[in-house]
Amino acid sequence: MNIALSTVFIFLVLLPGIVFRKFYYTEEFSKQYFKQNFFSVFFSSFVPSALIHILLSGVVGIFGYIVRLDLIGQMLTAKDFPENAFSNLQDNRIEVASYFIASVLIGLISGYFSKKIVRHFLWDTKYKLFRFRNAWHYIFSGEFFDFPRASFDLLEDEVENIDFVYVDALIESPEGSIIYDGALVDYELSNDGGLESITLKNAQRRMMNDDDKKNYYDIPGHILIIPYKSIINLNFSYYRLREIEGNEDEIEIIPELVK
Repeated sequence: MNIALSTVFIFLVLLPGIVFRKFYYTEEFSKQYFKQNFFSVFFSSFVPSALIHILLSGVVGIFGYIVRLDLIGQMLTAKDFPENAFSNLQDNRIEVASYFIASVLIGLISGYFSKKIVRHFLWDTKYKLFRFRNAWHYIFSGEFFDFPRASFDLLEDEVENIDFVYVDALIESPEGSIIYDGALVDYELSNDGGLESITLKNAQRRMMNDDDKKNYYDIPGHILIIPYKSIINLNFSYYRLREIEGNEDEIEIIPELVK
């Protein structure tokens, strides 16, 4: 029974860190939350939990409450619980519940805004320590141009100037190799964090054996979804939209490769 209670208490202690991770790895980086091993999950939950508890214990101390570390240590190590530990919890159940609720809320808020700060200042592109494991995001968005070790630099433009990405996908089929191309709309990741599929619009195709003719055929429909397992290779082109003055003071928008 003591071991069961200790397990529950350990979970409550780590819960702020678990919530922190859940709200830090969201949206395009949500798959990273699930694919880490147990040790990585435990360690990455323990550190934020410890920081949150240190902060919160200091705050409650201002209001005259003391966090009994000796009792917490006994409960975490599954030793025989002293009677005063249970009586302490019983007498201060509202305060204890409020403490854990507050710790979870701090984990939620700090996790959410930590990611916002990292993404806003682009620390994940500048420093590998903050780099998310979704490598496809950095490729599809063009943010890899800002990596310190990137050998391809944008000399005239910036990543923020990229308006859309054009993709050429080489597919192997029973009829032969086919090139599909179109503007990137979205992508999906598999459960292990790899690429599951890409979605293109304004798609067209041509057979590789027509390379001398380059006969492209438009594909009717709004979007084309291509499973990654059928893709041999991918080619990416990053474009910006430039406005130029046309006839009769009309504004013409043309795409051009970023430089």
